[in-house]
Amino acid sequence: MPTPAAGSELRTAVSKGTEITPSEAVAEGGSGGLFDASGRAMRLRASPLLAIGPAKPGPALRRGALVAVPVAVALVVEIGFDAPTKGAIATGAMFAGFAGLDAAAGPRAAWQAAAAPLIGLMAALGILSSQSAPVAVAAMALVGAIAGYCFSYSLRLAIFGLVAALTLLVSQGLFLAVDETLPALLWGTVGGLLQAIWSLGVWVAAERCRRGEPSGWDWGAVKAGFVGNLSLGSENLRHAIRFGASLAVGVAVYRVFDMDNHGFWIPLTILFVMRPDRDETYLRVVLRAIGTVAGLILATAISRSIGDGDAIVVIVLTIATALTFGLLTVNYALFTAAITVYVVVLTDALGEPTWEADKLRLIGTAVGLLITYLAFAFWPDPERGRDLRFRVLRPPADPPGPAAR
Repeated sequence: MPTPAAGSELRTAVSKGTEITPSEAVAEGGSGGLFDASGRAMRLRASPLLAIGPAKPGPALRRGALVAVPVAVALVVEIGFDAPTKGAIATGAMFAGFAGLDAAAGPRAAWQAAAAPLIGLMAALGILSSQSAPVAVAAMALVGAIAGYCFSYSLRLAIFGLVAALTLLVSQGLFLAVDETLPALLWGTVGGLLQAIWSLGVWVAAERCRRGEPSGWDWGAVKAGFVGNLSLGSENLRHAIRFGASLAVGVAVYRVFDMDNHGFWIPLTILFVMRPDRDETYLRVVLRAIGTVAGLILATAISRSIGDGDAIVVIVLTIATALTFGLLTVNYALFTAAITVYVVVLTDALGEPTWEADKLRLIGTAVGLLITYLAFAFWPDPERGRDLRFRVLRPPADPPGPAAR
């Protein structure tokens, strides 16, 4: 058990904007060693390729299975009954599942309820902005920059911002007609609310005794974090600009090369791998590449073997969803493989040729990884300079203390 003094020191470090390592997050009492019990962890480092962590697999996978339930329910209705929503509700529930993933059921329900209307709005904005390439690029740049700047406060808020950017880029990349705007607003919101209602039910049924669980939200601290990072010397502001610009470049590239509804894999890759810390980003570049290839191979084999049986498709998608949420903090390469399987099997179930789509996904992933690498090459952080050596498959060094920052 951590001592009160140790917890106090950790909270002080967070308030100063310093990084929390996985071991510190666990010491502070994180749920199953996920992120941080207070919701104020600033970073979450991915483990090297063959390592496990920072989360323990058991608790993390159980949490993933729990969060996957609303997605499974939506898939049963949408695929099993051939609903006209075509996976929109399940996708909204999937995206909302990331919001507050590290929290207990009560705070998680609050974060998911806040994410639900945001998911609907971003889905609608994605359709409207996709009608014009310049507008799509500008919208992605703005939303991406705001999402990136959320790292100024906490990882939990950053993930909330990334959910908005994720919804926008996927909605843009589907090239839907304008008359789909209102349905997207509705079904995206419904999917998010489905997650929130489920988490609330879990809290009522099993976790009401855990009162006082921290939400990780503090208006004063949010304001202080945002104002305190308004300087180009701030890693977080530089990340926000770099992140928004890179996402915008990703959108511009697939629009210029007319990559149809597969181009969003370029900004999608950037969104999942780029972080404020360069070395952490480069580690994710390698893990993302390996996980994507593994996921595409596995998904293609699954799609060809399961045939057209709706029940089997729903089971596979449910398992992939549970593994996506569960493996996020266990092994990033395996997480990437799981979410790749989900996307490929879902799109194949909706009638898309698997092999042709796989080639475009590989190209999109490669381009996204290249843009991410070049972003740090062209605009590095001042204190790190242009040291671009790819020393990433080893455990990361301890982050610098406040004095070094």
